[in-house]
Amino acid sequence: MKYSLLLVCIGCIWFFSCDGRLTKQESLKKSVKAFNNAEQHLNSTNIFPEHYAEVENDTILSNGYRVKLKNFTNMNALLDAPKLTTTKILHKFRRVDSEITVYKDDKLIYKDVIKSMVLEDYYHNKMDIKHYLNNGISVDELASLETGKLILITSNTVLGSDKKTYYKISIDAHGNSNFKTIDDART
Repeated sequence: MKYSLLLVCIGCIWFFSCDGRLTKQESLKKSVKAFNNAEQHLNSTNIFPEHYAEVENDTILSNGYRVKLKNFTNMNALLDAPKLTTTKILHKFRRVDSEITVYKDDKLIYKDVIKSMVLEDYYHNKMDIKHYLNNGISVDELASLETGKLILITSNTVLGSDKKTYYKISIDAHGNSNFKTIDDART
């Protein structure tokens, strides 16, 4: 009888001590689930550059060409960077466009805005150019003086990698342009 009274007392203590709390494993699962649900609302987007930027360059060559280059950020066009990590931070880059205005003997012969979509029209290869970021355009003065044409160099970078493409843009005295991919650019 002593033992049965002791078993009844232990049973009562065990029964009344259970207040419905979660075990450590159940508590951990619940916390992880709550974090994952909250993480979906923590997504953020970084945009580079944050503000408008513009660089203008006027060049006058001794062979009669005058070129005005304007490299600027297009505030309305965003390029998505490839997802490199498992974080929820999304990186976007504003597209850099370049406006080219060329005069030959004070006569306007060429005016165009170069952006990655325009390069895709000129460069008929099966490459995914929508992830390319234009790094701007510069005048190759030595080549321009040697050839009698205006030679421009532009480089494009693939977002999230070290892959680059270089283009040589030659513009003759009549305003005809030719885009050609080159291996490397003289800087």
